[in-house]
Amino acid sequence: MTQPIILLILKALEGRGAERMVTTLAQAYITMDYSVHVLCLEDSQEMPLDPRIKKHIVPYYEVFAQQQLATASEQASAYKAVAERIDYYVLNQIGVPDLILANIYKVNWIMAYSKLPNIVNVLHTAVSRQFQHQLSDDAVQTIAHLKMVYGAHPCSCVSAGAHQDLLALIGQGLNKTTTIYNPCDVTAIKQAAVERVDIEKFGLTDKGYMIHVGSFDTMKGHHDLLQAYAKTARKLPLILVGKGKLESEIKQLAIQLSIDKCVKFLGFQTNPYPLIASAALMVLTSKFEGFGYVIVEAQALGVPVISTDCPFGPRELLPAKNLISVGDIDGLALLIDRAIENLTHYTVPLNQQLLPNHIAQQYLSFGSVLELKNNEH
Repeated sequence: MTQPIILLILKALEGRGAERMVTTLAQAYITMDYSVHVLCLEDSQEMPLDPRIKKHIVPYYEVFAQQQLATASEQASAYKAVAERIDYYVLNQIGVPDLILANIYKVNWIMAYSKLPNIVNVLHTAVSRQFQHQLSDDAVQTIAHLKMVYGAHPCSCVSAGAHQDLLALIGQGLNKTTTIYNPCDVTAIKQAAVERVDIEKFGLTDKGYMIHVGSFDTMKGHHDLLQAYAKTARKLPLILVGKGKLESEIKQLAIQLSIDKCVKFLGFQTNPYPLIASAALMVLTSKFEGFGYVIVEAQALGVPVISTDCPFGPRELLPAKNLISVGDIDGLALLIDRAIENLTHYTVPLNQQLLPNHIAQQYLSFGSVLELKNNEH
């Protein structure tokens, strides 16, 4: 009897939330005795994979390089060509998957042209926020495009807020939709956290700092974080883990605010969990999120978390006392000081329904319902 095949598709195994979701789910399906495959469009890899999980690369750059993508139709033609290449590769090198999880908008767009069965689009963020500028420039054309992308296959959103956002924006024209939260592998996170880094080399002591983990881009709210931190009592240094296009700008802001001696930039960490586990407090300051992965990772390690009450994930993971409105710099500063004075008050246990086996089963159930529906028609 052949093993059922699970295929997870994404752009690359970089160190963001969607990639953590893919590697965690892949691991869960391996333990459930599935044949698990991860297919990437780029070969860069920052996230480790279990050697039992088969990794595949179907590059898309050369298809785009062959065409001048001056118009929308030319761009669509290029995406169709990538979809055809993926279909051919999967059928010849992997087989017919029992479930395909397509992650990230660019992959969702490509797979809208795929002829493979059992595809589920996984939406990791709020579509209205992701396409805010395009919607303000040309709402009709943007919504028509999004209907094409997300109407092609069933969609699962990683938070109820992101799900409602999708329905409100697109509504009619969607296939079946659901909410399935991102999985949190507590066992793996705790094991990774045990690999203690020498925090002294960073000038840190155990439980002697607060931490923010996230890429340096606008949505992560580093500007607000530093402005708020400058207004706190600064009883603990602020550690920033991540990389991105705004990093040098944020470093300059720390100097301008005269807090550069209290703020440390540690760059991207392949294994951030020892740093999270040793932190006194985790802070999330995003403008918007699909889920808010670092919240549940901190919860898994028993670390207190406070966050902006951004659309859409944090309010589904944290109580109101742990949240502050986006853009409320003074309120964030006050919340940071309060949390540091009473850390246990801001510790929130992890929802056990977020464990990987539960989430993996939800995708299988969603997929089997879809298969049943398809067979009925």
